[in-house]
Amino acid sequence: MKKIRMLLLLLGSVGSLVVAIYCEVKSIPVGTMLGSLVAGIVIPYLLQSIVDLTDNTNWKTSQRKLKRAGLLQKDTIIRISFAYLFRIKIDGKYFLVKSPRTKKYQPVGGAYKFYAEEAAYLRDNIPVENDNRIPVNEITKRDYRLLVKNKDLRKFVRRFNKTIYRENIPDLSREFIEEIFSTGILDKETYGTLSYKFCGRHMTDVAYGSVFGHYELLFADIIEVQLSDRQEQLFRELSRVKSGKYCFATADEIKALGVKYNTNDMSDNIGNHTFKVLNENSDKLTMANDYKEIVNINL
Repeated sequence: MKKIRMLLLLLGSVGSLVVAIYCEVKSIPVGTMLGSLVAGIVIPYLLQSIVDLTDNTNWKTSQRKLKRAGLLQKDTIIRISFAYLFRIKIDGKYFLVKSPRTKKYQPVGGAYKFYAEEAAYLRDNIPVENDNRIPVNEITKRDYRLLVKNKDLRKFVRRFNKTIYRENIPDLSREFIEEIFSTGILDKETYGTLSYKFCGRHMTDVAYGSVFGHYELLFADIIEVQLSDRQEQLFRELSRVKSGKYCFATADEIKALGVKYNTNDMSDNIGNHTFKVLNENSDKLTMANDYKEIVNINL
């Protein structure tokens, strides 16, 4: 649709300019005036259409619309939260762990971390601040939960996608170790090799988040754990034991945020971002073909 609109505007612009030039040569003042008038009206829309065509992702389109509406200025602060989430599915249910911060169940995973070299690059090239809504400590230090100016957002995303100075697909074992082995849910030696594949990226539009009081851009890379028969059995055994550390939830339970309908218990106990790991939402993921190899990490 964007290409058709641009093509029509291009034809209108060229046509009106041709008419104006022809009438100027033939000394037809009215034609020259009308051609120039139409060109003056159409060309700004053509330029806008060309810019729209470069917005090849939804989040860029949303950013552009907010800017045109006057809701985003160059220095407007955008909160970014870039994470990876593990999809672990056993017998039709998804394995979730309880977040120590929100006390809700969510997928294993968390914010990407960047290294000292990347911190130095950002300091010198893309000014960022720590997310001031979440305390910065030894656990959250160098998380990709940051505040960046709107004018630098696209540059920041491009840098994130190409830098080697951050956690990356070849080794995303940190959160898996912290949330499954360090918590005592499973034993690392018994588990063996961690294998997974990249499924794609879930990325939101740029939108105002009322909880944190900032415009936000959020994304989560979805990582599907490849379980051996023995590892699958380890999780299956967990499902038979009640624990406050984890739970197994169906897709419907996740979409309902854990609310038990037709009961007196209407509290929600599943994080509202958990739906991103559901198989049925795989068609909403982008970049699915960027990393096709199975990753194997000897823990």
